[in-house]
Amino acid sequence: MPHQTQLQATLHSLQQQLKTVLQQPQGLGPGAAKTIKKITQRLSSGGNINHDASAPNPLADLLTLLTPSINNPPEQVRSLAASVLQLADHLPWYLRPVANNPEFMASHANAQIIGPQGLVIQHDLMVGVTLMRPNMVYPDHQHEPEEIYLVLTAGHWRQTNLPWHTPGLGGLVYNASDLVHGMKSLNTPLLALWCLPLDKPFTSFGLPLPLPAS
Repeated sequence: MPHQTQLQATLHSLQQQLKTVLQQPQGLGPGAAKTIKKITQRLSSGGNINHDASAPNPLADLLTLLTPSINNPPEQVRSLAASVLQLADHLPWYLRPVANNPEFMASHANAQIIGPQGLVIQHDLMVGVTLMRPNMVYPDHQHEPEEIYLVLTAGHWRQTNLPWHTPGLGGLVYNASDLVHGMKSLNTPLLALWCLPLDKPFTSFGLPLPLPAS
């Protein structure tokens, strides 16, 4: 029971920290504000913990390297990243299939913390985490649900063919429905949260689109 109680406490802490960070104004526009409102409302609805959800993390060696990367302000982001790391051994890690890109396949891992296939089973919300080795590009892709990224370590993001930009630690990135987007790590591992409100049944993302010509 103490182990289960600690897991529940860490999940509750992560949900509360995430709601706090998402509600900080960042000037992302009315579309983002609507999406953030959905996410924060659904974070409060709860879900059942799937104690059998755990799947091995192929990048577990990166977790100790992340600690120096998250020991900088803002404090709320540091606490949120620490909660993610505390949950790492319980998460259902998986690889996003991308054809003809073995380097990416060997250098990334995703997990649903909350969602239809998450540690917490919930069908109207997905909160997940992406972990990547240094100097890797997460291929451009798109999906119907809108999305908010929360940046927990240094990295670059882009949308369509626009230039790469750096949101900064604790920065938010809003992707509207079906908007092509991607991200990349810098000289340190990348850790980022993604939140998608689900307004209809959802099972998996479609295959990523090819990277646009540079």
